[in-house]
Amino acid sequence: MSDILNLSLLAIVQGLTEFLPVSSSGHLVLAKSTLGYEAISGLGVELLLHAGTLVAVIAYYRTFIKDILVRLFQREKSAWLFACSILISMIPAVILGLTCEEKLEALAENPAVVCAFLIITGTILLLTRTIHRPLEKEITPLRALIMGIAQSFAMLPGISRSGSTIATSRFLGVKTETAAAFSFLMVVPVILGGNILHLLKAFSNDGESAFTGLTWPSALIGFALSAIVGYLSVAWMVKLLGKRNFWKFGFYCIAIGLIGLTYFLFLQ
Repeated sequence: MSDILNLSLLAIVQGLTEFLPVSSSGHLVLAKSTLGYEAISGLGVELLLHAGTLVAVIAYYRTFIKDILVRLFQREKSAWLFACSILISMIPAVILGLTCEEKLEALAENPAVVCAFLIITGTILLLTRTIHRPLEKEITPLRALIMGIAQSFAMLPGISRSGSTIATSRFLGVKTETAAAFSFLMVVPVILGGNILHLLKAFSNDGESAFTGLTWPSALIGFALSAIVGYLSVAWMVKLLGKRNFWKFGFYCIAIGLIGLTYFLFLQ
């Protein structure tokens, strides 16, 4: 029962923080480090929780995705431009993931480093407060590539993916609604591809060990909670972007980062 409760808590953390600009990877590292969840950490848990949030974003944007697919079959230029921009945005993350995977995983093992990156995330969010020009531009392949570079930096634990990509879109002057949809959808192929790659790697070695500690009840509960909370998180984030309160999460990230650094460097 304790494992189910522990995994449920991690699922809630993942679902809530995946789409809010506070770094889900950073929060998962801190949760496992401070609450002692090493027993249920591992590749299987990561795949499970990311699958839940993947379903969440697809469910939230299901009408938008359906519309894009229909217009793709109708050969509409704007739909093909959006789809190509999504693919272009993947390139930096794919390159970084394939070349630096072990180094990135090593960084995730140091919670103090994660806290430092959270402070950087907070600073980036606060800087968006200085933007006063109109947000009226559309996504182009070049802007998609720049947002993709920002997404690749979010592979560092503690750097928020949604925070970095949406902040970048604001610096580029992209429309709020367009930026939100693109930022949340550009992660779909990255998460899907990453999960498939890690599954293949797991089963090419010892697939069962990757899912040690997971039972069907705990897996189903963890997946469902991650998906439900993730869906609510996306909806909340879209509303916050419309009200331009996005930057206020910077105070939270800096506070958590400073508290965490103090704890892990001086009190642990």
